[in-house]
Amino acid sequence: MLNLVHLHTLRMVIRVGSLSSAAKELGYTTSAVSQQIAALEKSVGVPLFERGPRSIWPTPAGDALVKHADAIIVRSGEAEDEMQTYALGTKGRLRVGASGTAGAQLVPAALSRLVLSHPGAKITVEDEGLLQHDMTSAVAEGKVDLGVVMEYGLVPRTWAGDNIVRTILDEELVVIEGGQGPSPPDDRLVLTDATERKWVTNRVGSDGSENFYRVCAAAGFVPQVMFTSNDFDVVRGLVKQGLGLAVVPALALGIDRSIQLHRIGPVPPRRRVHVVYRRADTNPLIGAAVNALDQAADDFVAWTNKAFASRLDSPIAITFGDRSS
Repeated sequence: MLNLVHLHTLRMVIRVGSLSSAAKELGYTTSAVSQQIAALEKSVGVPLFERGPRSIWPTPAGDALVKHADAIIVRSGEAEDEMQTYALGTKGRLRVGASGTAGAQLVPAALSRLVLSHPGAKITVEDEGLLQHDMTSAVAEGKVDLGVVMEYGLVPRTWAGDNIVRTILDEELVVIEGGQGPSPPDDRLVLTDATERKWVTNRVGSDGSENFYRVCAAAGFVPQVMFTSNDFDVVRGLVKQGLGLAVVPALALGIDRSIQLHRIGPVPPRRRVHVVYRRADTNPLIGAAVNALDQAADDFVAWTNKAFASRLDSPIAITFGDRSS
């Protein structure tokens, strides 16, 4: 077994030609240098120096080993430098689990920043087979490093494993319907005024559907659901054709001017977007990714203030200054 410290000492002794001079260069005692050379000779099983009364000189084995030592020490330095890039996150791997509107709206914007700041890192997005209910388990089991999870206000979640959960966005659920022209400024719709209307919602069994039915139940009516889809592009298309109203999160709104936006009053239902990662995970890319997602959420909130034909007197989404869970 070759010891890097011993190889460094070997190089110095050969370069300066004596144990005492090598000791001065390396900051060791002469005895310590002698012991290191003896240990190295024992490990390779052959003498590395011939010793005269006042000097030493390398044997052919010593000359051969120092050439290997040069290469080993250079490669060792390269390995240390490369490991430092992983420690700093300039290299490495990050697997992000995301789907739905957060996966479509926030994650691409965040990853565009992350790729620019960490061009040597391998970053992937995993979505197939990672349903919302399974995302925290996927994080806890190491299938992904970071998960983006939505939580509806009336369908609270449980968090699997020893995970850290950070909220990056809190958004309103709003009502959309087909129609030309903007709604009145900061238009508020009381759901009891729409009890006879037809609705489009997410499929039964989804958190979005469960939350919708609970919102309607709290308002005192059972909605007439005509169409269901877990794809909000489909939901907006059905609404645009006048086939029903829909309750959607702010991230799912789009900017189609032929769809009217109504905020729900007096107290709108809400949804939160969280990032989830393992407490014990030391991957430095996680912190960088969370920061990028925070910035993407800030940008989204700023965008909503000017994107819609309807003037909004208050934000329909907010971020958190302390990013607390």
